[in-house]
Amino acid sequence: MALSLEPHNKFQKPNGPLLVVVADGFGCAPDDPSNAISEAETPALDALFADRLTTVLAASGTAVGLPSDDDMGNSEVGHNALGAGRIFSQGALLVN
Repeated sequence: MALSLEPHNKFQKPNGPLLVVVADGFGCAPDDPSNAISEAETPALDALFADRLTTVLAASGTAVGLPSDDDMGNSEVGHNALGAGRIFSQGALLVN
């Protein structure tokens, strides 16, 4: 596995600064009455998602180095994966 980033074939490097925003505790989920984000008035977020290059990252399970996709992530494992720039074993995978 290569531990370096390859240029994306659809996007060019931006001119000027790049902002990475980690919205701790914010989750993207289907719209329904139990989803506080989709039920709220969020004009600033709506404008950012409509007008800017954005993506959603997985923050649980094997996407952040946990043993299975049934394992919930948390702030720590998500930040570890982002900070490291790669997936590495975390949580119960480290217990022998």
